[in-house]
Amino acid sequence: MAQPLTSQGSSHDHADVDAKAESEGVALNNASPQAVAISRNPKSRRNLYIVGGVVVGIVVVLGLGLGLGLGLGLGIRKNNYVTTNSTFLLDPSFNITSIPTTRYYEWVVEEMPGSPDGFERTMLVVNGQFPGPLIEVNSGDELIVNVFNKMSNGTTIHWHGQLQNGTNYMDGTNGITQCPIPPGMNFTYKFTINPNQYGTYWWHAHASTQYTDGIYGPLVIHALREPIYGSYDRDVVIVLSDWYHDISSGLLTQYLSAAGIDGSNYGGFNPGAEPPPDNGLINGRTNGTAFNFEPDLRYRLRLINMATLTDFIFSVDEHVLSVVEADGTSIERVNVHRVPISVAQRYSVILTTDQTAGSYNVRAEMQEVCYKLSNPNLNTMVLATLTYGAGPTTPTSSDWSDGFPQTCLDLNSTMIVPAIAMNPPNSTQSVLVSMSFQQTVQSGGNQVLAFVNNTSWEPRSTDPTILQFYQGGAQTNFDSSTQLVVVNDEISVIDLVVNNYDDSSHPFHLHGHVFWVLGEGDGFYQPGISPITLTNPPRRDTLTLPGYGWVLIRFVADNPGLWAFHCHIGWHMAAGLLMQFASLPSKVQEFQIPSYLQQQCSEQSSGAIVNKRSSKWLSLDM
Repeated sequence: MAQPLTSQGSSHDHADVDAKAESEGVALNNASPQAVAISRNPKSRRNLYIVGGVVVGIVVVLGLGLGLGLGLGLGIRKNNYVTTNSTFLLDPSFNITSIPTTRYYEWVVEEMPGSPDGFERTMLVVNGQFPGPLIEVNSGDELIVNVFNKMSNGTTIHWHGQLQNGTNYMDGTNGITQCPIPPGMNFTYKFTINPNQYGTYWWHAHASTQYTDGIYGPLVIHALREPIYGSYDRDVVIVLSDWYHDISSGLLTQYLSAAGIDGSNYGGFNPGAEPPPDNGLINGRTNGTAFNFEPDLRYRLRLINMATLTDFIFSVDEHVLSVVEADGTSIERVNVHRVPISVAQRYSVILTTDQTAGSYNVRAEMQEVCYKLSNPNLNTMVLATLTYGAGPTTPTSSDWSDGFPQTCLDLNSTMIVPAIAMNPPNSTQSVLVSMSFQQTVQSGGNQVLAFVNNTSWEPRSTDPTILQFYQGGAQTNFDSSTQLVVVNDEISVIDLVVNNYDDSSHPFHLHGHVFWVLGEGDGFYQPGISPITLTNPPRRDTLTLPGYGWVLIRFVADNPGLWAFHCHIGWHMAAGLLMQFASLPSKVQEFQIPSYLQQQCSEQSSGAIVNKRSSKWLSLDM
């Protein structure tokens, strides 16, 4: 975790960082991975944060005034093996303030050997760390992350849950808001954290299935105005994830093949069956993650599911968990023994260390019932150890005796009551879509892909939709095999109904927006009949669509840009389970899109994400 230093701030430093961040993408030579927080108030002090680097590297950078170009060779820290970030205990001295600050990071994304569960394989990591570096900011801060790509394929970084109002081109979605960063080049993400946002978020690669291989990490937004601020004494991030022994690109090729993962996938037995994982991880480890707490304190545990496929049920032996946050929204406290958490969702829970001193099991149970294929070698119970008031020992604590129904769903929506009540405005537009897995016509019915209505999405890595709108204005005609775009050039309030023709549940995420969950249920949505609620309904950015069921969400389309709505199971998105909303395209033409974003689209011969689909296909109409 980054260690804070202090130094006298100045407005000159901020200008130099801006100049550095605005430098266009250039060939990668050397860089010293670092993070610097600089106050916009020249009379205040600033914090300097070192992420995966060394103090000497920081001194060199400061001595150069942070004004050097991006490729001037500051000396790369070279690891030979991935370092596991098993503890994300946040620094209690972090200055939570309403005074905006600029926070600057340099990241190197590269391929390195590692073994989170004892099985060595090639991983994709940031600054040699897994999970990747923690980003800690305040609401209203400016975040600058300069990403250097040392991998053999292109990549992007998405800031999950960030609204990006006015900076849609920094959303980091391959084929929608940017082209992949080519190997040997860098891309500077620069945006302001929305002053109304706080809570628990994360970042991850958004190109093909790359985040499956390790490119992900936590992002925490603090705010004095957060309703639950002051209700806890310590702050901890807990990352839950699944893990594969094979590189995801190879598994994806097999998954999208006519034979499928099990060799008979597309003969009608298991259409769309995903690769089952080989292990589960807590903060990057299958075994050995230890949380050393202090007695009689209230700990905020920020749970983030960064898995590719797996739902988890989280619990701590003999400790009640008070759920206080869901996807960045503070909620009325509700006490539970276990917390179900779907892919890409986040919950904060308060745990009080008020039991007998000693060690306790921390449990993350993988919901294997949600898989279409089983892995006989998978141990679904992932364990860590929580200790306080005594030396660490092997826990002898007992699991809660009450079971939890294995339904592959979230917490019941009646338990998610926003602490700041907000009723949704009346809708002005309804959009009805269905999702399914279908056998494709051109493959002779031997290949299965995912569809939203009659479209199976495929990213345009050389021609992202944001540039199509930026250069050509509002458009409604797209290649039917690659695009499904809902276009609105006026602010509207959209009711989005999604019917699920698949027997499995799916975690869907909407970029750039927080939505109200008005209703969900079995079967298909029937207007005026299906039950919905309009009184302070749950607000989220990721929800679970039940198998053979429906959801109705409402959101205000007032955020200019191209926004993805997709299943967050990595295999499903790669198979095409994504659509886009184009909000206020006339405003998109007013964006100040960095020239290096457009330039990198012309470099894709050396940096494109390889398309694993062998040919074009046609979809069956619903």
